[in-house]
Amino acid sequence: MSVARWIRGSARVASLVFFLLAPTLALAASPTPTEIAQAKAVFADAQSVSARDDGRLWGIPLYGRMLLVIPATRAVIANQPDPRHLLRPADGVYVGTLPEDVVLSDAPTEWEGVRWTQLRLPAVPEDALTRSITLAHEMFHRIQPQLHLAANATANPQLDTEQGRLWLQLEWRALAAALIESGDAQTQAIRDALAFRRHRHALFPGAAATEAAMEITEGTAQYTGIAVAEPDAAAARWHTAADLLHPDVESSFSRISAFMSGPAYGLLLDERMPGWRKTLDERSDLGAMLASTLHGNAEASAESRAATYGASGLRVTLADRAAREKAMQAHYRAALVDGPTLALTALGRFSFNPSTAVALGADGIVYRTFHAIARWGTLDVQAGGVLVAADFSRAALPVPMTIKGPRLAGKGWTIELAPGWSAAPATKPGSYVLVQHPH
Repeated sequence: MSVARWIRGSARVASLVFFLLAPTLALAASPTPTEIAQAKAVFADAQSVSARDDGRLWGIPLYGRMLLVIPATRAVIANQPDPRHLLRPADGVYVGTLPEDVVLSDAPTEWEGVRWTQLRLPAVPEDALTRSITLAHEMFHRIQPQLHLAANATANPQLDTEQGRLWLQLEWRALAAALIESGDAQTQAIRDALAFRRHRHALFPGAAATEAAMEITEGTAQYTGIAVAEPDAAAARWHTAADLLHPDVESSFSRISAFMSGPAYGLLLDERMPGWRKTLDERSDLGAMLASTLHGNAEASAESRAATYGASGLRVTLADRAAREKAMQAHYRAALVDGPTLALTALGRFSFNPSTAVALGADGIVYRTFHAIARWGTLDVQAGGVLVAADFSRAALPVPMTIKGPRLAGKGWTIELAPGWSAAPATKPGSYVLVQHPH
């Protein structure tokens, strides 16, 4: 299974969420015996994955507090008691019901003053290898702040442009060659990958920093997953090379590119710079670290080396995709920028699927599925899309079919308004904004 297809089809798509806080845990629903058995199997697998690593990569165990949630009932199963003992013991685990104001996602969750790995059942992959990668990846996210690797990662919309995708995929192909080759051939492939990377960064000022941050945030997590799950370094390199050579070209690359490049740079650094993980921090650039292992000044020319990696065929494919993307952007721009909208601010806690995002430049990014819990209420987008600012400070939806609460609804989305909130006319004709009425 390719990385992008795994991200698109698994619970992993919602991992890019912000910390979730809940004051209480309701006891309205309980997990079934079958769900408890499934959870115990996941906990056992997670322990096994962590034991396989035994602190080798990062110096501390991956395994720790875990919450497994059944989305349909919000029943939760934990491997450890919570600090306030809101969860009750049952058959060797701890159970309860996750409150409605907690976003369901595969992500680290801050709850009751401690950090948990949250996963959804039964979405944990059944394939043994993919399951191990997922568990190691998600457990790493829990310890990431402890390792000072919690970079401020933002989307990289340049990676969904025609030129951005061209030079990114050329970089991936060169990295795949570097993982497979050795000696001078490996060195040349690394030079090529870095040349394509530099060329892309020159086309998009500021991209070097934002891409590096995403590689620290998601790339090191995916590197950890593959390095721990595969039986040896050679298997990890071949696995990563296959992912690099067979990406899901229909997916957005704006947030998932690091899932591809992160493991490649990490595995090459394992070979060429032993001990690199000890020097890593949230400001590191994996590409620059790998470049430091090269000697001499024989920098490759991106344009001259591109043909070696099939640039002409890529250009044809990308031109066709760009035409389809342009039509899609025009559709969303008409609906969410030019047309009347409902404006939202202070998005609170949220989750989304990054693989289906559509970038609209400075106007933001459209997420086709999105869930948010904020002081104004709960937003659920299942289709149609929501336009979100790059810094997540605001969002826009098409004007709802009815503007009177407590439930607003449009094509593919709903908002359950919190008490005291309603939609009021905005400055833009025909548009609305959510406002809170004074008590």
